[in-house]
Parts: sequence; structure tokens; C-alpha cells
Amino acid sequence: MRVAFALVAAAAGVLLVRRRYEELLRQLEESRMRIARAADLERSRIERDLHDGAQQRLIGLRIKLSIAEELEDPSIALRELGNEVELALEELRSLAHGVYPPLLADRGLADALRALAAELPLPVNLAVAQIERKAPEVETAVFFACREAAQNALKHGSRELWITLTEQSFEVRDDGPGFTPRTGAFNGGLRNMRDRIEAVGGQLTIDSAPGRGTRVRGVV
Repeated sequence: MRVAFALVAAAAGVLLVRRRYEELLRQLEESRMRIARAADLERSRIERDLHDGAQQRLIGLRIKLSIAEELEDPSIALRELGNEVELALEELRSLAHGVYPPLLADRGLADALRALAAELPLPVNLAVAQIERKAPEVETAVFFACREAAQNALKHGSRELWITLTEQSFEVRDDGPGFTPRTGAFNGGLRNMRDRIEAVGGQLTIDSAPGRGTRVRGVV
């Protein structure tokens, strides 16, 4: 009888060790998956920051250079573009140090949008409420979404832009040619905007149609 009890106890011990071993393997696999997801998210963040930040500023520079080439005396405009080059370099430096963009980090979303409006080579009607500072990830998401929408409007020939910021929402509207949004599907820059806003718990809507411009609205 004692031998039987000993055998049962030994078997139970082996089963307990096996279950503990399997649990440790499961935890290790989950840890590896979390690390892989975190690495993927970080790569995606860097890609979005490069696309929405320095790349968009360089696209704006290219557009402004094209405009300057059509002027009778482009030398003045070209000198002014030197400041834009310095800002692009500063954004790349800030990205490398994890602080991006500097004005947004230092002075907040309202001032960052005012600076964005001043940089754009088209009339901008800016309505910015006095809002409290938000979490860095929220301010970054809203700023980059506004910049992406403004650059899209510029690239597609808009002549005027309206940017509105309130405590819980933002809107960028243009008078461009408009387009027919694909139902339930975004791509390219629109997908970047949606991903950023949804990542901080918000929602992004695109309202557009051929011949009546585009309105990008986010609620956070």
C-alpha cells in the first residue's frame, strides 16, 4: 500500500512539474510575442513620424521651390526657404532624440498649429481654442493628422484651408477638387491619420466628394 501511495505521489509530482514547465513555456512565448509586437509598433511609429514629419516638410519645400521657379525674381523666396531647410533638419535631429516636434513639445498643440498655418503657402483660416495641454501622444496624433490633411490639400491644388481646434476635436477643410472616399477603407496618408487617432482612443472621419473639397474631422 505504501509503495502504491509513493508511486501516486511521485506521479503527481511529475505531473505538477510538467504543468509548471508548460506554464513557463507559455509565459515565455507570450513574452516573446509582446516584445515582437512592441518592436513592430515602434518601427511603425518611426515610419509614421518620418512620413508625417520630415517627409511632409520636404514635400512642402519641393512645392515651394516649384512656385519660386515661376517668379520673376526667385532669389528672395529661395533665401526664405533656407529657414525651411533648417526646420527640416531640426525635426530629423529631434526624431533621433525621441522629441518630436520641438515646438509641440515645448508650447503645445495650439502654438504648433499656428506655426503650421504660417508655413503653408496658401491662405489658412485658423480657429484655435485655448485648450489645456494633453498627453504627448494625443497632441502628437492630432498635430500630425492636421499636417497630413493640410499637405494633402496643398498637393491636390486647394486654394484655401480652414483649420479648427477645440478641446475634444479638430477639423481640416479645404476647397480642393475632392474625391470619393472608399467605403470603410483608407490607404496611404489617410490610413496614417486614422491609425494615429484611433491609437489614442479617437475617431477620424473623411467627408469628401468630387467638386466640393474635403473635410477631415477627428474626435479624441
